[in-house]
Amino acid sequence: MLLGVLIPITTFTKYKVEEYRYEVVMNEKIENNDYYALLEIDAIDLRREIYEVDSKYNQVNQNILLHEASVMPTDEGNSHVILAAHSGNGAHAYFKDLYLLKISDTIKFYYQGKIWYYEIVDIEYQEKTGILYLREDFEQMITLITCTKGNRDAQTIYYGVLKDVKSL
Repeated sequence: MLLGVLIPITTFTKYKVEEYRYEVVMNEKIENNDYYALLEIDAIDLRREIYEVDSKYNQVNQNILLHEASVMPTDEGNSHVILAAHSGNGAHAYFKDLYLLKISDTIKFYYQGKIWYYEIVDIEYQEKTGILYLREDFEQMITLITCTKGNRDAQTIYYGVLKDVKSL
């Protein structure tokens, strides 16, 4: 479980996250007053909304969790989007198929009228100790965290680096 996991992040400045109410995704208008970003991973048919850090819906037991240490992407400066979700078979196991991802797969992150394209560059396994040590090797990156398939004592961390940005 990811509840109570401390993830020390100290090298980034936290930016104010502004609510994004409307966005166009794949030629359909999504109108929602609660979420402001969308995660899409075509390789595993995942498409799920992301809520603000202080939203009541930003819970690992309900959705994909946006970690409070995340720094959202901008056209300039460093960013590190940190997302965590359950794997397994439950109704809220949004990262259940993450184990199928491989190096060079693409992660799309829709945020503030843009699509941020990340490429998975590393997959790491860490023992569950209550603390995760996340790498911060790139200026613009995304990190996905979930339990390791078939190993209750480990977590899998997927690191992605920003490759492209397109306006919607």
